[in-house]
Amino acid sequence: MHREQLAKWLLGAAALSTIIIPIGVDAVLLAKGHMNNPAWLPHAKLHCAMSFFAAISLGSAALAILKARPVSDRFSMGLAAFLGSAFWIGLIAAGLWPGTSYGFLNDPVLGNIREPELGGITIYPNVVLGVITIAIAIVGYWLTSQTKSIDQYR
Repeated sequence: MHREQLAKWLLGAAALSTIIIPIGVDAVLLAKGHMNNPAWLPHAKLHCAMSFFAAISLGSAALAILKARPVSDRFSMGLAAFLGSAFWIGLIAAGLWPGTSYGFLNDPVLGNIREPELGGITIYPNVVLGVITIAIAIVGYWLTSQTKSIDQYR
């Protein structure tokens, strides 16, 4: 596979991850802990729904850039990388906010779900997926930056 094609494929995978994973996990698999949680206030559900639409918007914008650009210039591919990973950057940052949690420990609806641990460090699947998606976007952008695009020859 040509380096530019691989770069676009990786950036597309990051964008699709941003669209599919939040909706699949939070809206389907963990719906009882999120949108269908009777303990959540309507305003909290609004913010949850906002995050779904933000993920769809960001991932779709990244895919549109990848589809619409005939060449892989650094700016467009950097923008696609950022849009494809911005949701995950926000998720990781939000978990650092006081009073928030990446996990469901002591959840009134889902129960006492313990996240897996590795060497005494709690592993949060949503953070791991976010880091992987961000890494894929960075590698995709890096591959693009290593490729001479048609724009450089004009």
